[in-house]
Amino acid sequence: MSGNRSEIKENNRKIKTTGEVIMMRKVRMPHRTPQMALLAASVAIASTTQVKAEDIIVGAATSFSGWMAAFDTNSTRAARLAVDEINAKGGLLGHKLKLVHIDTKTDQAETARAAQELVGQGAKMIMVACDFDMGAPAALVAQQAGVIAISSCGGDDKLGDLTIGNNVFTMATEADGTGRMLADWAFKKQGWKAAYVLLDTFIQYDKSLCAGFVERWTELAGADSIVLQDEFKNADVTVSSQISRYKALDKPADMMMLCSVPPGLASTIRQFRSAGIDIPILAGTGGDSSSWHSAVPGLSNYFHLSNAADAGVEDPRARNRAFYEQYETIYGELPASGQGITGYSVIEAWSRAVEKAGSFETDEVRAALESFSGEDLLVGPTTFTPEKHSNDERPMLFMSTTDGKTTALGYYDMATGDYMPVE
Repeated sequence: MSGNRSEIKENNRKIKTTGEVIMMRKVRMPHRTPQMALLAASVAIASTTQVKAEDIIVGAATSFSGWMAAFDTNSTRAARLAVDEINAKGGLLGHKLKLVHIDTKTDQAETARAAQELVGQGAKMIMVACDFDMGAPAALVAQQAGVIAISSCGGDDKLGDLTIGNNVFTMATEADGTGRMLADWAFKKQGWKAAYVLLDTFIQYDKSLCAGFVERWTELAGADSIVLQDEFKNADVTVSSQISRYKALDKPADMMMLCSVPPGLASTIRQFRSAGIDIPILAGTGGDSSSWHSAVPGLSNYFHLSNAADAGVEDPRARNRAFYEQYETIYGELPASGQGITGYSVIEAWSRAVEKAGSFETDEVRAALESFSGEDLLVGPTTFTPEKHSNDERPMLFMSTTDGKTTALGYYDMATGDYMPVE
């Protein structure tokens, strides 16, 4: 990372508000008088080269309230940083970008309305929620309007397999692939042989995550290596029945694969630990963020993966560390989770596709995105094809938590079965 902290702060102060507009509703324009119209026409005739190019609207239909705020806020802020950087360098194809955000309040109906409003304002791309269930209504509106929609970190497979339509992409490593990676790491790096799988049926991401884990785990360790598969609901006050079923097993597991998100994830871990079950617990990106650790005092023997480091964790990638420093300078805090970095890459990927296409038109931009092959984005190497608009084996960062302190183990690459070299 070049430059000292004071230089970074000064540079960011200069670009902080460049091209950024956060709008909760449409702005009503003042009445245009005949004198105003005449003046505008005179200026246009006198010097057309001085007329400001029309700003390009980039929409964000994401949640800053409700339970999705923990996932959407950081990625939306990261997208704003990317927009500011592009504008500071002169814009995109001669146009400045204008980020328009509408809080969808973790409500599917609000999500659809927000997307409709953004389409009405002429958005060329809409970033949607870090979740299929909450992001799909906005993605569907964008698809029907012929607008590119990109989820920041929604990992469910249906965001990338064209279920909604060919204009929908996601920056996440899809849940099925993430589950497979967790199984691969657990078997090859940890040497575990027996697994207990506990599924939270709350959202589709959790179901896809567990499905991917079970598929890969049985490939490696055999079907009999899963000692028990069980379920619970995120809102359940107690998982005592699940604990009893696990304790009744003749053969204990080497680890638990927990497919869930807070608050249910935290509550479940606390109850299992209180019951004296101290086996290692694995979680996907839904288990990221130290913000919930206080609900499990002394959290230990806990492992999870994410797109980048959690707040306060040293990321092995130098470029990610530089991003975190910039983010903290602007917002006065680090991202609450490692998934926030995907919001930056939503703008990064779309803008590169626009440049490659030489156009903002959806068909051309979509084709440019579909030509990405190992594209070097902040979130990691990214590949899209006309048949697949997500990634399933992108290296991800594994982290370990002991006594409430999380450390990075390294970016695990399934192609090699090992961590990538440290930058």
